[in-house]
Amino acid sequence: MLPRNHRQEALSSAYMQAIAAQCGMACSFPRVYDYGIDLTLHEIRRHGSRYVESGFRLDVQAKSASAPMPARSHVPYDLAVKTYDDLRDEEVGCPRILVLLVVPEVVNRWTTQTEGQLVLRYCAYWMSLRGQGPTANRRTVRVAIPRANAFSARGLARLMDRVKRREPL
Repeated sequence: MLPRNHRQEALSSAYMQAIAAQCGMACSFPRVYDYGIDLTLHEIRRHGSRYVESGFRLDVQAKSASAPMPARSHVPYDLAVKTYDDLRDEEVGCPRILVLLVVPEVVNRWTTQTEGQLVLRYCAYWMSLRGQGPTANRRTVRVAIPRANAFSARGLARLMDRVKRREPL
């Protein structure tokens, strides 16, 4: 059986892939090496009678945490300093975001399935750290991810629109 952290990672990837599919976007995952990006979301557009990548994309660093359903306006998360520094970097060609999937503490409550539905509890939230200041911390930095930034089909479509307009995320 996979260790718990690997199971959470797999669930996080599946969550984002499902949201991207709902939006009509494609996902790609690094094949061999992990240089701080867990997946890339690609906009797909119609070109004549074919569908092609538009060239607009969004890189994602995926994380998952088991906790009670967030009760405040922000979800606190302790991010490794090296990851924080990677995500705040302004000298990257493709926008980057952090996506945190929050799941119940009890593994058996992560999903339920019937013939009519598959339910995944709770929610994923996103945040851009681009341009954030450096930290004096050595191990982790606590970030506060707005609950208003639910990683949903509607939210992802808006994010990609901002990427296309070259607006800050």
